[in-house]
Amino acid sequence: MADDSNGQSEQLLRSFGAITKALRQWVRSHMGADPAITIGRAGVLLGLLERGEPVSMSVLGAARDLTPREMTVLASGLAREGLVERSTDPHDRRVTLLSLTPAGRTIAEDQLLPAGKQAAALFNELSEPDRTELLRLLGEVARALERHGINVPLAPAS
Repeated sequence: MADDSNGQSEQLLRSFGAITKALRQWVRSHMGADPAITIGRAGVLLGLLERGEPVSMSVLGAARDLTPREMTVLASGLAREGLVERSTDPHDRRVTLLSLTPAGRTIAEDQLLPAGKQAAALFNELSEPDRTELLRLLGEVARALERHGINVPLAPAS
């Protein structure tokens, strides 16, 4: 382990926290005026869109790092608004599946996907070499966390 006599590690931790909060605000500012579409709800809708088929609430919740209770609250709200449908898994009646309704698919495709691209454009303000280096460094942080038992599902390289 490297020496940290000048406190850089604590500064990095505080900086990551501040950047994480600011990035959530940045993403939210690009999601549109509908206050009902929170980042959590957007994550569920986009997760269902990515999979293209019904997904169990537990699988989707685990992929989004949501507790079963958080997933239930999000699914209930989205179902109440007609954006997702719940069904029972025909192979295991204990499992609840979620799928997008046509209205949910429209919001995901027409509002959330473009908003994500607009929010991601923030990183275009960095040079290509800086973006490459940032991705490399984030990969190093993810590997350090994994060595300590924390799984970090990084986005695949495109």
